[in-house]
Amino acid sequence: KKRGSSSTMGDFKIVFDVPDLIFSVGGSIVSFMILAWAHSQLAAHNITAMCPPLGAVAVLLFAAPAAVPSKPYNTAFGFLIGSAAAFAIYTAVGEGFLKEFGGTRALMVGAAIAGMKITNSVHPPAGAYAVLLADVPAIKALGWKYILFPGLSGALILLVCQFLVMQLKGAVSKQKKA
Repeated sequence: KKRGSSSTMGDFKIVFDVPDLIFSVGGSIVSFMILAWAHSQLAAHNITAMCPPLGAVAVLLFAAPAAVPSKPYNTAFGFLIGSAAAFAIYTAVGEGFLKEFGGTRALMVGAAIAGMKITNSVHPPAGAYAVLLADVPAIKALGWKYILFPGLSGALILLVCQFLVMQLKGAVSKQKKA
């Protein structure tokens, strides 16, 4: 039986598992602190490990670890394939393609989706990551390094942290049952 807490507000009932909540929230906080440290170390080399889509990655990894987009393959290859596809479009058509309609941005997101669908590695934050290349000058300045930094590198850091948190959570759960 899960230990948890519940609250009722009319017909609306909130139920949650307290230990799971602690590991989810605590794991994401510690993981983002580690990510911030990695970001500060890479900044000396004009590389980043931090971007907004990584917040969505943390939600998937720590709040919905059993979801398909949270799987390590989807997370890692979604970023790798999605960013490579977006970069290929950006390189091929530049910034000005149907600019008044956001043509380059739209093609980049579409290419990311196509790449993820073809490789069965759908990871929604990688679609948001494609938009960064279209919109953020510092990301554009990375050139081909955009494929590796900050999306893939940050996602890999979060995956390692999630793995360690899940191992700790499993060990604590086994100890409580014994």
